This record gives sequence, C-alpha cells and structure tokens, in this order.
Amino acid sequence: MEQLPAAPSFRLDGSTALITGASRNIGRAIASAFAHAGSDLVIVARDPVRLGLVAESIRGETGVVVREVATDIASTEGLDSVMRELDAGPVDILVNNAHITGGTTSIVSADDELWNTVFSTNLWAPLRLARRLLPQMTAAGSGCIINLMSGSGLQPTPELAPYGVSKAALWMLTRYLAVEAAPTVRVNALCPGLVSEDGTPRNESHRAIIGTVPMGRVGRPEEIAGAAVYLASSAASYVTGELLIVNGGRPW
Repeated sequence: MEQLPAAPSFRLDGSTALITGASRNIGRAIASAFAHAGSDLVIVARDPVRLGLVAESIRGETGVVVREVATDIASTEGLDSVMRELDAGPVDILVNNAHITGGTTSIVSADDELWNTVFSTNLWAPLRLARRLLPQMTAAGSGCIINLMSGSGLQPTPELAPYGVSKAALWMLTRYLAVEAAPTVRVNALCPGLVSEDGTPRNESHRAIIGTVPMGRVGRPEEIAGAAVYLASSAASYVTGELLIVNGGRPW
C-alpha cells in the first residue's frame, strides 16, 4: 500500500504576521496563538499601554519578535505609520481584525460621517493593507490574508446597518482578492459568533442569544484563534476565498 505523506503542519515558524486590533479579545488571542505557533508579529491597536502589555507578555511567553504600532488605522496618518513599519521587514500573514460598530442607529439616522468612520476601519484599512502587501507576498511566492467577519454582514442585525454593510463588503472583497491573488496568496474570511474575553455572557443581549446557540454558551477568544492558525498554516494550503464560521452552530 502506498504510504501517505505526513499530516500538514499547523506551525507558522519563519513567518511574520501583521495583526490589527491586537490589544484585546480575539485580536490578542490570535496574536498569542500565532506567536506560540512560531510566528514573529507586528501588532497594531489604538491603546499604546494595553498594546505594550500584550507585546511584553507575548515576548516573555514565546521569545518571538514583536513589533508594536500604537495607532488608529482609520486615519490616514495612522495607516501611514503602519505602512512605514512594514518597510522594516516583510510580512507573510495579514489579519484584518480591527473594527468598530459605530453604535446602534437606523439607516435613516446614520449620517455620512458615521458611515465614513465605520468604513474607514472596517473596509478601507483592510483594502489598503492588502493592496500594500499583496505585491510583496506575490514576489515572495506565498502569503495569507485573513479578514475577520461578522454575522451582521451575512444577514441584517437591527440598528447595525453601517457595521453590517461594511462587513458584507469585506466578505466580497475577500472573494475578489482570493481570485486575483491566487495561486500564490490565499485570502479567507473568519466569522466568530458571540465571544467574550472570559467566555461568559457580557450583557443581557448575549444571554438572550445563547438560547439560539446549539453549544449553549459564549465562545472564548482562543477558540477563534485556533481557526485563524489553521487558515494561516500550510494545513489550509488549498483553502482560499472561503468563509470559516466559528459560532457554536448558531444559524444566522
């Protein structure tokens, strides 16, 4: 009988990952999981104190190189500062996790400023980072982009129109990028369900929704991070243009 090859690796040794929104919750968990899998990091978030603590913790636990960029990627200046950091060394993996909801409001009440603010973080920044990194990844012969989605981008959520529409657009951007970047660079989306930093419901809305989750609970950030490691690793070498939903089986 023909011997099968070894199982693909879930390691990320020798790579560098840029992760936005990396100072808390899912972004922090992804950064930590990538570092434990062997990847060096460029982590981005608005709060310099929190970001610094995350970087210090990850360095101490794993010994990987962690570069920090404390900035708001929604602004031109903030995005420029990230771009300058990219000149310091190549990036193999891009995780677009930073996002804002823009608060709760109806479509009629949401003015242009709110739409622009939400889209600047949730869509334009991921697009501009991908546009900056794709040529470099293509020249290197490999690369991976992971865009963090939301159920609000798959079906309407009351009073979250700007957020939901931005995430729907991000999903379509993912699909377009996957087609144009193939076969060298893989581009996928990862959609978490209800997640809290300690795995317990954060509010009454969470508690109300848990009844629709077959797993019967809120997710933990590390459960999303595990899926991200898979998508970034060689174990997912034939996966592109896909949406991986990690939501405890909840129907949207």
